[in-house]
Amino acid sequence: MNDDMRIPQPRLGRGGMIALITMCNAIAPLSTDMYMPALPDMAAYFNTTDAVMNMTLVGFFLFFAIGMLVFGPVSDRIGRRPTMLGGITLYVLASVACGLAMNVWYLIGMRILQAIGAGSMVAVSTAIVKDQFRGQTQGTVLAIAQAFSVLGPVLAPLIGAQIYRFFSWRADFFMQALITLAALILALLMRDPLPREQRLEGSVIETFGRLGKVLENPTFRRFLICMIMIQIPMMAYISASSYIYENQFGLSSTQYSLYFAATALASVLGPAVYIYVRRLNGYSVVFMIYGSCLLFGLLIFLFGHRAPVFFAACFAPIMITSSVSRPFGTAILLNLQRADTGSASSLSNFSFTLSGTVGMLLITSVWKDYILGISILAIAAALAGGALCLRLRAKAGPAALSVFRQE
Repeated sequence: MNDDMRIPQPRLGRGGMIALITMCNAIAPLSTDMYMPALPDMAAYFNTTDAVMNMTLVGFFLFFAIGMLVFGPVSDRIGRRPTMLGGITLYVLASVACGLAMNVWYLIGMRILQAIGAGSMVAVSTAIVKDQFRGQTQGTVLAIAQAFSVLGPVLAPLIGAQIYRFFSWRADFFMQALITLAALILALLMRDPLPREQRLEGSVIETFGRLGKVLENPTFRRFLICMIMIQIPMMAYISASSYIYENQFGLSSTQYSLYFAATALASVLGPAVYIYVRRLNGYSVVFMIYGSCLLFGLLIFLFGHRAPVFFAACFAPIMITSSVSRPFGTAILLNLQRADTGSASSLSNFSFTLSGTVGMLLITSVWKDYILGISILAIAAALAGGALCLRLRAKAGPAALSVFRQE
């Protein structure tokens, strides 16, 4: 049934649009996790240090966030389709260039271009959800996209390891380009979901002022800050997990990959949980997210050092609630803003990614005991997020977090 679609898509249909949105949202984990099994050998190949090699990851995350912030407003001005096509094309070309890299600094530079293209794809595809779909279908599509994006950290290292095993690390980047070509074909078939009469007037530069306009909405601003807290412990775990399982618990790299895959796989449950909890009052969902984070953060603080199984079992619910928070928070944020959807999409995706980057930096720079650090970050994030939610309710009222404005 297509009655939940605002803009007819004769060449793609409902399924094609969902596939395009899902592919664009899954590209970031593919970009970061697919070549990770080859990182030690890449450092040896380029005759560089692990710290310099890790800049291919840190640089990607930073410019991925910047790309999401920039291209949402651009798409409000020139349209979703041309912005998405430009981002996909840049990503494909940069991926090929990464596979041809002959020195590490060239690789870092191409990873930055790759990240900008990926940021465009995510920002625009998120805005398309509101442009294209009505009512609760918006949340369903976001949940489907989230389910596939959280599968990335599970599947990408396994796929990348096999590609590296039979070919080379260069083939991982060529595979990223090949996968994204499928998204390019779908984008070429898409009819722009943002009609010309709904696009912003003025120059592209002037459209960046709409970011500030969106932030003038106090409910949007407060809820955004509230929801990004959960990303801090989640990304801290991803960043430090290998050190925890291999160095602190003494596991092999193969055992580590199984533990990491298990906790990442748990996050796949998040979108399914979201489909259920979206029926509840929005404040109740926020308190469920941060209540779970607080409880399991305390359990990790008290007992996390005892065994890797216990640590993983305690962190898995935090992964689940984190993956619930993304479609839940995005759906509300998009619908708190009647206009400037691209800017709202950019700000939400940028903020989620940037807060996660803060978690990655904090865990490695503040604590030597990463288990202790993750537990403290989880507890602090839960307390801060819960307090911000209470303040939002006092300021905006109990009806502010209506997930969808029915039409």
